[in-house]
Amino acid sequence: MRVLHVVATGQRRGAEIFTADLVAALDQIGVAQRVAVLRSVDGPGLSFGAPTTLLGADAWTVPGVRMSASGARALRQAIRGWLPDVVQAHGGEALKYAVLTAVRTGCRVIYRRIGSTPQSISRGARRTVYGQLMGRAARVVAVADAVRAETLEVFRLPASQVVTIPNAVDARRLVATRERAAVRRELEIPEDAEVVLSLGALTWEKDPIAHVRIAAEVLAERPRAWHLIVGDGPMLEQVWGAVGQSPDGARVRLVGARADVGDILVASDVLLFASCSEGMPATVIEAGIAGVPVAGYAVAGVAEVVESGVTGLLAEPGDATRLGEYVATLLADGPGRRAMGVAARERCLGRFDIRAVAPRYLELYRSLAVSA
Repeated sequence: MRVLHVVATGQRRGAEIFTADLVAALDQIGVAQRVAVLRSVDGPGLSFGAPTTLLGADAWTVPGVRMSASGARALRQAIRGWLPDVVQAHGGEALKYAVLTAVRTGCRVIYRRIGSTPQSISRGARRTVYGQLMGRAARVVAVADAVRAETLEVFRLPASQVVTIPNAVDARRLVATRERAAVRRELEIPEDAEVVLSLGALTWEKDPIAHVRIAAEVLAERPRAWHLIVGDGPMLEQVWGAVGQSPDGARVRLVGARADVGDILVASDVLLFASCSEGMPATVIEAGIAGVPVAGYAVAGVAEVVESGVTGLLAEPGDATRLGEYVATLLADGPGRRAMGVAARERCLGRFDIRAVAPRYLELYRSLAVSA
């Protein structure tokens, strides 16, 4: 079995980190794999653990579809040169290139749909275009049951074409390499602080400004509370501005993207999750595996990971007041928080470890190869 994974960038983002985790898990069960990266990135990138080709799709040269002609040609050459059994597109940008190149070579395409539908493509011509693109994939893999239901409702695809395989992470990369106190010393956070963690890209769908505002209310009420923000992205300057306006900004640490997620989690007490649009976010799974309870919004597939009242506390999307109260509740109740962390770890290791999920992808690949 030969699988070519297509990703947008080599950055440490959700789709790309999942791809690296999946490649590692499938490699252990004998799947030959390569990775095609559409666009280059500044600074150190993510290692995928498989032969990787940079397609050079940095500038859009095809009017109306936001694609690079040279990038599409490079992907077509990569497919024809290696002849994979399956091309797996991780995310919407990768889907465009995969469908418009791989289908012409006779290769089956799997589209991994990682999030909810943005309002900009939920109606009109763009909905039609994306529906047609998805319709040309052999299978659409939704990362949560909520995402599958929305996909069927919005894009009217055949039910048999859309399957759910949950998001997952590699628990092995979340093993902490340092003790809690050492990580806090490096971050200049007091050892006895109550640490609220925001983990994820600084992009509109993650709503990092909401994270800053909700945490600011908690910090105002709890003098031992600190806010740790881990991530990078196009909203970095706006986040810095919001932190600067907070009366307790001195108790906020904005440290950029980090590879040592396990260490960051061991130094944290609660994961704050205030995204406005999601699929099944890896951050809530990572927190669960690390035994850190989540206070978050019940958007999309979050409630499929976090059992509210058992492994964390979930508020209705947009209810910032209630979400802030839940963060404060978890910080104030040490024994309850730790019990939720234990339950979260057990739940996430059993359901969302990549080693348990990867065989479901292999089964899907084999079924498509047989039906080809």
